[in-house]
Amino acid sequence: MARSVDWDELPAAVREAVERHTGPVAAATPGPEGMSTAVRLILDTAGGGVFIKGTRPQSSRLVREQLTLGAEVAPFVPSLSPPLLFRVQADGWDITGWAAVPGRAADLTPGSADIPKVIAVLAELGTLAAPDVPGLWSIAEIWGRDVDDPRMLDGGALVHTDPHGQNFIMDGDRTWLVDWGWAARGPAWVTAMRLALFLMEAGWEPADAEHALASVPAWAEAPPSVITAHAISSVPSWEQAVARQPDNERLRAWIGLVRAWADHRDQTAGGTPLLTHGRAEGTPHHREKRKG
Repeated sequence: MARSVDWDELPAAVREAVERHTGPVAAATPGPEGMSTAVRLILDTAGGGVFIKGTRPQSSRLVREQLTLGAEVAPFVPSLSPPLLFRVQADGWDITGWAAVPGRAADLTPGSADIPKVIAVLAELGTLAAPDVPGLWSIAEIWGRDVDDPRMLDGGALVHTDPHGQNFIMDGDRTWLVDWGWAARGPAWVTAMRLALFLMEAGWEPADAEHALASVPAWAEAPPSVITAHAISSVPSWEQAVARQPDNERLRAWIGLVRAWADHRDQTAGGTPLLTHGRAEGTPHHREKRKG
């Protein structure tokens, strides 16, 4: 995880642009850890806490696109995600400001009391149509390269492809789903499918993870054969990714999850084990199909 730039390290023009929206910043503390954005700070202001997230001039095009997409999607998920307050650009820096919400990351381990709340968020998300915003990529166009019929991944729902525990903020009775930079357009069940893998990473068996999703209508109504086909067909692309980066521990960890899930789906469909199971450890790398 990359360290966030400190508030005092930002150029004066950037700080001034932010403070035109927030008022004077009394203090700044590090925000949640992130893989890509250069700035992740919680600002203490007279109007309350503000979370800023942004890129530096040297940030990659992909990271800048991710920040933009998160900002573009924000108005369409007001009941699920804290609101976007502002966006400023100065000296090559691009900063988004969000209402800071208290809370902690979700506990996805078996038996956690957070699981029903997380599942409820996914059920609500499954009812939302994908907005017409620039940069929202298509599951069928990108992940469909791995399947015989990409149309099985067609859909018009808003999909969150990164529903790991850190992206759920547990705030009392309220559960927020944040970080929409990897949002996509596709079948509503894909978000649940991604969560199943993160549940497995947290210690769930594949069958138990899928059972936990039973109350998500989009998952319950999805054709099992389509889910199985996607699970099995995704394994080779992960193997290729590992072959390209054999020392990448995250990739090696995630391929174990993907294989275990594919084996489970294949056996449930009446087949035989495809692959050797392996317990995965670490944080998954899952952006292999992202444009750019």
